[in-house]
Amino acid sequence: MIFRNRPRTILQSALYIAIVGIVAAVLLERLLTLAEAAEKAAMEATVSRLQAALYAKTALLALRGEYAAIDALANQSPFLIVAAKASNYLGEFDGLPPEGVEGGNWLFDRVRAELVYVPNLTRFLSGGSDDPVPAIRFRIEVRKTTRHAYVGVGLTPVNGYRWEPGT
Repeated sequence: MIFRNRPRTILQSALYIAIVGIVAAVLLERLLTLAEAAEKAAMEATVSRLQAALYAKTALLALRGEYAAIDALANQSPFLIVAAKASNYLGEFDGLPPEGVEGGNWLFDRVRAELVYVPNLTRFLSGGSDDPVPAIRFRIEVRKTTRHAYVGVGLTPVNGYRWEPGT
């Protein structure tokens, strides 16, 4: 027999609330992990786009015979070199990233000549830089075999970092 008009007991209500709470906690944890994976993918996509643009810029400069300009690339911001527009690029600074920098932004450290990404979510990030603000640092590396024989150019991580959301 089904009792439709029977009032719920306190035990039943507490059980329903506990079940809903557990399901909500699991769902929120999964969503946070997915958000961190999406942030990592966006960072890697930006690095990939910058590397492709740097490679094209290096090829253009090599065709023009502007070898001094190629060698000077390592000391400049990749965003400025390739004239890339990004809403989350905050510009250049000297030394450590400022303490008030929000996560999800790019900066260029003029002192170290490094591109810095300050992540928003860092639960699965290990390694990275020794900055007070968690950051991932990249340096432009111009590779060549002889004086004017360039093999390539790319953004290489300065410190080994592991960022594996969802593992």
